[in-house]
Amino acid sequence: MLEGFWPGFWQGVFQLVGLGVIAFGINIVYQRFRARSTDRRELVDEIDEFTVSLYRPRKVYQSLLDRTHDPLDGIADAGLREARRQELRHRQYEDLVSAVGRFRSLQVKIVPLYGYHLDLFGHYLAIWRYLKEIRKRMEGRESLYFHHENSESVDAFYRLIDAFRYRVLVQKFAEKPPGLVRPPPEVLAEMRRQGDVIYAEYFGTGEEKSRKESP
Repeated sequence: MLEGFWPGFWQGVFQLVGLGVIAFGINIVYQRFRARSTDRRELVDEIDEFTVSLYRPRKVYQSLLDRTHDPLDGIADAGLREARRQELRHRQYEDLVSAVGRFRSLQVKIVPLYGYHLDLFGHYLAIWRYLKEIRKRMEGRESLYFHHENSESVDAFYRLIDAFRYRVLVQKFAEKPPGLVRPPPEVLAEMRRQGDVIYAEYFGTGEEKSRKESP
């Protein structure tokens, strides 16, 4: 009787140990996925905060430039009104620079989650190029509307940021993301190429060409 007991006993022990190892491995994978899911949710929240923070400086600056819905129309003194207008423009520029800095920091969270994903970074770099363009325009007191835009058109920037946000939500996590180091030159070059293609898709180059060609 004992001869049949011990083999069954040890078989049961080995099965329990095996199940324990499997459960331990599953728990590690689950905890890792849960941590990454939390990081992704935080990244999406930061994208949303950046989008909101950029809305006001763009809209207020453009309304001041177009003199539409001007918040300073109630000031009777022309000199004081113009001084306040310059002050308000400068404040919107500072808010824009702050939002740009917030967006730049997002790349630190993208790499650990997705690695050097070309489509994600293509959208990221297209947004980055747009931010540099409108910062330059604000410095030169130029319109923020691109050649295909006006006050009634759909905002191409928000279509681009929505496309970027969606990809962050659905893209699979990288199995072995690289460290926070500069990508290889060939990868960086391809990211920039993708960024240029996506930028042209949303904003075109008509107005930029005309500005460069003007005397």
